[in-house]
Amino acid sequence: MLKHSLISLFASAAIGAGTLAAATPTYEPLYIFDGQYTATLKQHSHRWQLQPLRGDEVEVSDHAKDCGSSKPIPNGLWFVSQDAEGKPQLVAPSVTALPAGFPQHVAMRACGEKADGDVALYVPAVALNWINANVGSVLIDD
Repeated sequence: MLKHSLISLFASAAIGAGTLAAATPTYEPLYIFDGQYTATLKQHSHRWQLQPLRGDEVEVSDHAKDCGSSKPIPNGLWFVSQDAEGKPQLVAPSVTALPAGFPQHVAMRACGEKADGDVALYVPAVALNWINANVGSVLIDD
């Protein structure tokens, strides 16, 4: 009888632990459209969605060979900033998970333009100009 009770106790504990693990929430960042970012890049489809403060959303797509990124940019929120030369760049905040060795700053250049460094994001000129003048943060997504 005691042996049966111990087996039941261990089985109940194992099931309870599995239920607890399944109920444990994950704390992935959640981003709010129009509150935390005003531009989105769908990397694999080379599609920018620009959300002006007033007016309709604008989509810019460009599949030119000199557009996109030299390496995939990690998904997440990126701040739009300027480098020491005043050129646009993306800066990863601490909430954006970067793979080992991936830079926290990524140069943004117009398609076809040259950039220093091993990682750069090439953007259609019309979108880059608008982002540089109007956007504080970009959500990179797939």
